Amino acid sequence: MSGSDYNASVRDEEYGVSFETILKLIRVIASKWWVILILVFIFASAGFVFSRVTYEERFSSKILFNASNKSSDIAGEAAKYTTASDVQASVTFATSFKFILTETDYIYSLVKQAVKAQSGQEYSISQLKSCVSANVVTDTTMISVSVSTHDPDMSYQIAKALTSVYSQVMEGSFPNAKYTVVNDATEPNSPDADYSGFLYTFIGAVSGAIVAFAIILISNRIKNLVQTSDDIRKRYNLNIIAVVSKLDLKRRKNSPKKGLLIIDKTVGLPFIETFKLIRTKIENASFKKGYKVFAVTSSAENEGKTTVAVNTALSLAKSGKSVLLIDCDIRKPAVYKVLGVPVGGDKGIYDIVRGKSTFEEAIKYVEKYNMYLLISGEPVSDPSEVLASSITQETINEAKKNFDFVIIDCAPAGVVADATIVSNYCDAVLFVVAENKTSLREIEYAVSDLSTTKAEVFGCIYNNARRGILSMAGDTRGGYFSRSYSYSYSKSYGADYGQESNTRRK
Repeated sequence: MSGSDYNASVRDEEYGVSFETILKLIRVIASKWWVILILVFIFASAGFVFSRVTYEERFSSKILFNASNKSSDIAGEAAKYTTASDVQASVTFATSFKFILTETDYIYSLVKQAVKAQSGQEYSISQLKSCVSANVVTDTTMISVSVSTHDPDMSYQIAKALTSVYSQVMEGSFPNAKYTVVNDATEPNSPDADYSGFLYTFIGAVSGAIVAFAIILISNRIKNLVQTSDDIRKRYNLNIIAVVSKLDLKRRKNSPKKGLLIIDKTVGLPFIETFKLIRTKIENASFKKGYKVFAVTSSAENEGKTTVAVNTALSLAKSGKSVLLIDCDIRKPAVYKVLGVPVGGDKGIYDIVRGKSTFEEAIKYVEKYNMYLLISGEPVSDPSEVLASSITQETINEAKKNFDFVIIDCAPAGVVADATIVSNYCDAVLFVVAENKTSLREIEYAVSDLSTTKAEVFGCIYNNARRGILSMAGDTRGGYFSRSYSYSYSKSYGADYGQESNTRRK
């Protein structure tokens, strides 16, 4: 793919929310379920603790009033003469009583005097008003009044005072209304039921979930991680060679770490078949275009490029082809770790460039894998200079003449320039992208750089794809879990930006 083709393929996103966009957001949230769980737990716990710290016992004395029209008392014997207008008037009187109890001060001035006369204690009108709540019982003309304070005796005294003075206010305000006490005030014997623990815990849990969703969505927006293979295919016009789904492999606690290889039956048939698919597409490209040398890279570290390179080479070797696997990730060699082969005195591309070994001396045949290797286990301090050397190009050209296929593992193209340099000596590039690992911006930079080389960006191997209801990866085949091999790119790759690594083979 040329640079102009690449630039033409990157088009602006359409505005609007599609089903696919919603599904992506759901997948992002689902992938961070542990963040939601932790924040829900923290906020719910905080809500519960707050409810316990702020909890104070309250005691309520309740009164039940009935409102009716004087001309036809619907609560008494005259109810048989009650008309619809009487009922409506009674409902209005009940609502008016509630309004006077909750919105006016005059009745509380009378309650204040009555309480002082009964108990000798004096309370302000605002204190008394804050203690009283009133509600009209649904579909009735009755008013439920509750007096709630921290002292059961105080609640009872206020309630009794209220029943003794309410008639003075109501008869003066509503002469056609009749108010009666259905249930008189009683002295509370136990505190009110406490629902604050549940309420604040629930509010805390909901708040935690909202905060978690916000953090996840904002973080995803900032990182802009790749979520589906369509993100690659549509944005960068890259062919998806294969989709390798994520597989969580269980390993015993003290068992040694090893790479995922297609010769290991424990990886599962889908994983093996995935690399047969990749092999078939490479063989077709070789038949149609004469391609023999393939570079394998990614935009960032830990996307699984080395495992893809190794298994692609193994799959070709298993079909009877002569294959050479070259480790050109000389900042942090990893091929030997994935294959599990010793590299004590092995010579790599560095030794050939520095004249310490010839091409014939450096390559070695591994009977177990039925393929040749050009690898080493030592990082070098001047990788860009080594790879840009004409000897490196001559070495790859020599390999092309002597082998059916040459697979080259390169450093991440979005981190350093090594892959771009090596790609100029290759026929095609296999670009590995791990789902939910790399940002679209990083991929854009890497693909843009690779598209300027002489090699064709043959396509993308979409790795670590999630499977299930929310999966949108497309034709997911395989089961590759992008495992860490206990080494980090950060130290060596960072060295190319101003300071080279001190590690160098003698």
